[in-house]
Amino acid sequence: MASGAPPLVRPGAARWPLLLAGLFAVAGFLLAAQVRTELLIRRHLQVPGVRLGELGVRLQELEHRRAVLEAELAELRDQIAEAEREAAVGQSSLARQNRRVRDLRVLAGLVPLEGPGVAVELRDSPRPIRPGEDPNKTILHYTDLHAVVNDLWAAGADAVAINGERLVGTTGISCVGTTILCNTKRLAPPYRLEAIGDPDALVRYLRRPGGPLEVLEAFGFPVQVTPQARVRVPAYRGILHVTYARPQE
Repeated sequence: MASGAPPLVRPGAARWPLLLAGLFAVAGFLLAAQVRTELLIRRHLQVPGVRLGELGVRLQELEHRRAVLEAELAELRDQIAEAEREAAVGQSSLARQNRRVRDLRVLAGLVPLEGPGVAVELRDSPRPIRPGEDPNKTILHYTDLHAVVNDLWAAGADAVAINGERLVGTTGISCVGTTILCNTKRLAPPYRLEAIGDPDALVRYLRRPGGPLEVLEAFGFPVQVTPQARVRVPAYRGILHVTYARPQE
């Protein structure tokens, strides 16, 4: 390097003093502002410096506590949402169980029903009894009702009642003197059998050649079969009691 040549200066090196001076100025300004702010707070609130520091610590503690509570609140909201979902599932399960119980009550005959069907009316024979003739030949017997009821079930009836007595799985039909016993209730003629089902199918099966109704009519018993747009069958009113039968495991 020749003597008298200007010294080498790296690009930007001359700006460092200016930047440092600027930073010191900004820091000084912030420090002065902080001091001035603290003095103003002390002056207006008349809070000692030590007390102000305690309040700052207390404020930080409160902010931390608020954050903790917000986290707990979010967790509780999640738990509530989960409980609501479980409750919805439980209600759905309960609704299914209620529908199942309702269906079982219908099948057991414990619910009054209505629907299309047929009404069958049977009467004792009006034919006068001839001398020496057995009077039992002019009255209806429980076996006659049994035969007609079996026809109704065979034709697809959903529910059957005789003179307002609902027939269920434990129903017995038997003779007691000149009357017929059904569900422990005495029935007297005329006997009105009501069944819910397809009216056409019920009538067609009841009126089939060689069926019980045709036989009764052949022996002079009045028989009337009438399709019904609406048949009402009452609920079974007796006692359901099972002594020996148990559900199979």
